[in-house]
Amino acid sequence: MKFPKAIGRRDLMHATVLGSVAGLAGVLFFILLLSSMTTTTETEEQTSQGEEEEVIPVQSTNNNIAVDSSVEFFANQHGVFSSQAAALEFVSGYASLNTSAVVEVDGSYYVWSSVSPVKEDIVLTDNPTSFVKKFKLSGGACTNPEIQNLPVNLQSNDRSKFYFEEGKVPDNIPEDWQSITTAISSLSDDLGVARLHLIAHYMTKNDCLKIEF
Repeated sequence: MKFPKAIGRRDLMHATVLGSVAGLAGVLFFILLLSSMTTTTETEEQTSQGEEEEVIPVQSTNNNIAVDSSVEFFANQHGVFSSQAAALEFVSGYASLNTSAVVEVDGSYYVWSSVSPVKEDIVLTDNPTSFVKKFKLSGGACTNPEIQNLPVNLQSNDRSKFYFEEGKVPDNIPEDWQSITTAISSLSDDLGVARLHLIAHYMTKNDCLKIEF
């Protein structure tokens, strides 16, 4: 019986190296496979979480966001005083100011004879001297919708938005609006005068109404 030749030392070393390389390659492949599976799993989890987060409705818990309802107006101004008494004394000295009003803003008292959303509608006078005063009226801080929308309602130059037939006052108009406009109409049919007295009245009753110059 013939036996194969004995394996040489060089062949043995060569086989050993090949085996080691093959084993190392297998280990590396296994590690890469595990890493790929882990990354895929994490990506799927992140995608799933992202989809879940997208379908969650976002609800605002802040119910006190101020509404931007400021409107620009122009007043026919005759003077500004440090006290209401001084302002009223000034008014009493001029018969032409019998339909004017004193409006208090930040501790100062302004004598105005009319208010309009259009600058060109202001008619200046010489006795007493007057000039145009621009201001913004805002009801954004008010919680009552009727007062909050007051600047927008006052912006109209349509008489039908100021004077209503009995029992036909819109829901967004303050309940005492009708009585005020009725009283003013007996003194003047000028919408600028009516607008002025409505502003002065509701400014006195509602601290949330603001005038800014």
